[in-house]
Amino acid sequence: MKKLIVACLMLFSMIGFGMTVQAQTLPDTLIVHYFRYDEDYTNFNMWIWENEPTSKGGIQHDFDGANVGAQGVFHVVNLTTDYATATKLGIIIKQGSGWQGYQEIGGDRFIDLNEIEVIDGVANAYFVEQDIRIGLSQDDLENNIPDYRHRILTVFFDTQKRIRPNLTTTPVDEDVNYWIYENGVLIQSGKITSQTPTITVTSGVDISKAYELEVEFEDNDGDRSVDRKRVSMQNLYDTAEFESLYSYTDTLGVSFEEDDTVFRLWAPLSEKVELNLYHQGHPMYDENGVASTDHTPYLIEDMYRIENGAWETRLTGDHTFKYYTFSVTNNGITYEVTDPYAYSTGANGLRGMIVDFSQLNPEGWAYGTRPDTIERLTDYIVYELHVRDLTTHSSWTGTESYRGKFLGLTERGTTFTGTNDVTVTTGLDHLIELGVNAVQLLPIFDFGFVDEVEVALNPSYLNVFNWGYMPYHFNTLEGSYATNPFDGRVRIEEFKEVVMAFHENDIRIIMDVVYNHTGPSADSNFHRIVPGYYHRMTATGGFSNGSGTGNETASERSMMRKFMLDSIEFWATEYNLSGFRFDLMELHDVDTMNQIQTLLEEIDPTIIVYGEPWMGGDSPLSTDIRAGKTNLDKMNNVGAFNDVTRDAIKGSVFTASERGWVQNITNDPGRLSHAYQGIRYGVVGGINYPGNTTNAWHLNPNQTINYVTAHDNHTLNDKLRITGITNVNTRKAMQIQSNAIVLTSQGIPFLHAGVDFMRSKPNPVGRTAKTDEHLVQGFIGNSYESPDVINQLRWDQKALHHDVFEYYKALIAIRKAYTHFRMDSADDILTRLTFLDTDAGQQAVAYKITGLQGEPEIIVVHSGSPSGGLTFVALEEGKEYLVLTNAIEANPEGIEVISDMLFVPANTTMILVEVVEAPVTPDDPQPTSNTGLIIAVGASVLVVGGGGAAAFVLIRKRKLA
Repeated sequence: MKKLIVACLMLFSMIGFGMTVQAQTLPDTLIVHYFRYDEDYTNFNMWIWENEPTSKGGIQHDFDGANVGAQGVFHVVNLTTDYATATKLGIIIKQGSGWQGYQEIGGDRFIDLNEIEVIDGVANAYFVEQDIRIGLSQDDLENNIPDYRHRILTVFFDTQKRIRPNLTTTPVDEDVNYWIYENGVLIQSGKITSQTPTITVTSGVDISKAYELEVEFEDNDGDRSVDRKRVSMQNLYDTAEFESLYSYTDTLGVSFEEDDTVFRLWAPLSEKVELNLYHQGHPMYDENGVASTDHTPYLIEDMYRIENGAWETRLTGDHTFKYYTFSVTNNGITYEVTDPYAYSTGANGLRGMIVDFSQLNPEGWAYGTRPDTIERLTDYIVYELHVRDLTTHSSWTGTESYRGKFLGLTERGTTFTGTNDVTVTTGLDHLIELGVNAVQLLPIFDFGFVDEVEVALNPSYLNVFNWGYMPYHFNTLEGSYATNPFDGRVRIEEFKEVVMAFHENDIRIIMDVVYNHTGPSADSNFHRIVPGYYHRMTATGGFSNGSGTGNETASERSMMRKFMLDSIEFWATEYNLSGFRFDLMELHDVDTMNQIQTLLEEIDPTIIVYGEPWMGGDSPLSTDIRAGKTNLDKMNNVGAFNDVTRDAIKGSVFTASERGWVQNITNDPGRLSHAYQGIRYGVVGGINYPGNTTNAWHLNPNQTINYVTAHDNHTLNDKLRITGITNVNTRKAMQIQSNAIVLTSQGIPFLHAGVDFMRSKPNPVGRTAKTDEHLVQGFIGNSYESPDVINQLRWDQKALHHDVFEYYKALIAIRKAYTHFRMDSADDILTRLTFLDTDAGQQAVAYKITGLQGEPEIIVVHSGSPSGGLTFVALEEGKEYLVLTNAIEANPEGIEVISDMLFVPANTTMILVEVVEAPVTPDDPQPTSNTGLIIAVGASVLVVGGGGAAAFVLIRKRKLA
């Protein structure tokens, strides 16, 4: 019955067009027709979403192969039910349930419901395979919009410069049915007899010229048609000839030269490029967010080819802080695009801004300055933070308009008093009090999936949060973090205030960068400017998806590598950033990462570079040059996250219920041994250490990023709960010990924001997680687009778990006080670090670090869950040790002095510093111990350990006064 109704709707819409008038009201029903020449519609569907007046989430609509008419398969969409408020729909036609399969060209395409032809509430939209045009009326169909006639679907040069077309049918049976043109001049003709022929250009191919293929077809009714398409050079991008001819080395984007504003765009294969200038950064709103239309450029200038594939135009006069786009024509199709190099944009990144940074610097800004806190890379103590998380919870009491914004990161003097009458610092003061010397911000460049207009103008808008891993403009700051996203200057000024506020308090800023993919694929600026160049493509012309998000960029190509280098240099020099964390770094090549590290070392040798040594899928990039684990030894001081120790401490991130070393896995000897070795691997900074059975791949402590948790996967507190640790005191002990291991290990420690006060991401009542992997036992793992209520840092929890925070603060102070934990060479570690025997076997890790001349030795004992509840360690006879941490206290000034031997309770890390008597000198007549070497940070801290009351057993001890 359903199909009969659909057929009637279609019949009426087809025969009634003569009575149609332009729609005065929006349609209630939309019938989408999709035609494929092979007539195979298996698993094809469409993703449709409301684009205007508000961008909303989408719905997948599956085509039914039984619903096939003259214009191919069709599907009826009930607009009243599914898109009640929409005036404009976005649509992607694709194959498969995800985003890995075939997608129609054009990326995001749009249907304006105000312009579509409507008959009795019914509208029809027509799509044809590999035709970017959409038919919206019967007039469109009569004018071949879209075109159902036989044609060339795709045509490429193969790696041997042969032309390889894919035709919808075999060409007309004539002696001559194809023609080849070079720069518009006919150079060859002949006959082909199949849909996928191979054509050799007999005169040879000069890749500096444009080639077109023309083919004649005959339709079933005898009518003939000719189709002509440009031959793609996609398969020649990786040849030395293409790289040599089209590698441009000068400045791209906007620059100022004397009295000229210079615009340059690399578009080597384009037929035409124009510059468009606008007064506003958004077509519907002025710089203050007031409704104002600005759809037409006030100036359009032709751009001209210069060397190596670049285009240029120069403007006189003052165009500073105006907005611009480029119109780029490829294969006869013109797209208006934003500049990939744009240094700022208007709201939602629709237009780039012409920026003069010299006019935007805050008072006191100085280029090339960073806190003087880093001598070696292992001095870094990194705290990973999302901009919104620090200030969105009601327990942050700063300026309301700064909540969730860049400026919220700058505000001092905010506190919160809990129901237990404990008052704690919040926001920036929390970071300062904790003592970390670097904050890694989750992506702050312009990213997708958050509507900056809605965030600014609609107080009830809920979709305000995203981790930011879908890049739109790599050199532009995210507008939703600015107090005004409509004026491209504001985000620049406000983020520079953040940099200054952090630097004034000895905190460096590290930027999380995501060059491995672009947010859009087919409709990304990169792809529309040079189709197929900036991304790795499959053999069939699709996007390779090693990122797991739809595409991956090709860093090994000279102009993508240049873009990355130029971008990194820009952020490091314009904003004084101190480091870069590379998302899915294995998708980049070794040479690019080494060039980035060298570039930054020349700017400032204390700038740090590290990344994830894995990818999100599979990639055609050769394993020999991937910037991942197996090739880390080929990269000079490029660091990588240590997932070996991460999973050893708490259990696998891929199996939420799996326990790690701190949760007691004595009942599984194999896993216990593996975890024990994994912890030792982190302790020695990932180097090749005698007796360790873990395959060493870091080899250098400067390259080892030790961590337990990060933004993705469950928080440490939630992981412990999911693995069955229900007692809060036991969880506290494990929460502390997990990062006590990290903070006393060689390498670079990395802490997830809020881990210092038991951060949790519980699922709010009534909220449904998107997939099962995100929600486990009531806790959200990957909260990349969950609301603030899940992601925000809760300062009431800091007040509740203030004891845990104080312990973390003490551990950080201890690490900063003793260079023993910050060695920067494998040789030093091999010479100075020795593992000690304990009676607890693999349920304890104990080691000694000898001091340099005049320095004390340090002993660290990590006691897991030994069968007797205590770990025994014999101390060297005749030596006394200052205890800095135990099961109930952590104090960098010391708790008490012990000697001979000790017993360490379960889930306790003890740090002991040898008491070294200093020689008597005229200036210091009284003998002193090494306690003067320790940073004084305040009173000791009470923490209830998993074992309850007793801290440790001493044969001989004396309490410090």
